Amino acid sequence: MVSPLVAAGATTEDRDQDGRPDRWVERDAQGAITLVREDQNRDGRPDRMSVYVNGRANRVDYDSDFDHRFDHTDDLGADGRVLFTRIDADWNTVPERWVQFNAQGRETGEWIDRDQDTIPDRYRALDARGRVTEEGIDANGDGLYEVNRIFNQRWPADASPVRIERDDDRDGVFERRETYTREGRLKAVQVDTDGDGTRDRMTLFDATGRVIKDGSDADGDGYFELWRYPQADGSVRVAHDDDGDQDTDYWERPGAPVGWCARRCVTRGP
Repeated sequence: MVSPLVAAGATTEDRDQDGRPDRWVERDAQGAITLVREDQNRDGRPDRMSVYVNGRANRVDYDSDFDHRFDHTDDLGADGRVLFTRIDADWNTVPERWVQFNAQGRETGEWIDRDQDTIPDRYRALDARGRVTEEGIDANGDGLYEVNRIFNQRWPADASPVRIERDDDRDGVFERRETYTREGRLKAVQVDTDGDGTRDRMTLFDATGRVIKDGSDADGDGYFELWRYPQADGSVRVAHDDDGDQDTDYWERPGAPVGWCARRCVTRGP
């Protein structure tokens, strides 16, 4: 018996023996399976379709809500496990969501395409508990994530990100990195001002949001040779590290902030 729902030449099976086919199998000229359609809810129409390549299932399309429209696709690995699931809830052939799985079948990441332009505009990585560890956001739909949020897994699930990276000039490189406390307070900002891939400006903040110190790396060697310390009276104390040992060599006059030097501070300048 050939089902009118599938191509001529397919074999049929009635697995529940209710007198109606519920599985259709198509084979190539050599007898290898190429396509299997299944009717899982017994309404007489296939709701699951497995595509075979070289003798193994390569892809599975299925109708998750049994409305006679395929809305999910599983891409399978050589061992038959699901690598990716693509979800097309509006049936326009453009997935709104891609889900990635590891070898244990756990969801490890997802991509979301909200504007349906085939380019994901949001990415999320997940840990073993299903918590978000990283999130990338492409707000303008140019294919580049201009904001990347990193979460501390030791903090509560509803805590703010521990770090936010920003690509303000949309060149694919995050020039600005912001570090936050568990409560969402900004602690530090690092910026690559010249676009060479090395952050050459760093600003640290206290609990009130006041700048504690601001460092500059003029030669791009990764060491901050100049630090500026704003004072409550509006003045700024300036420290220099000319040998790159991450220790202050001397202070510009009028010297270090009051109470700064436990042993010795060198002051230079007029």
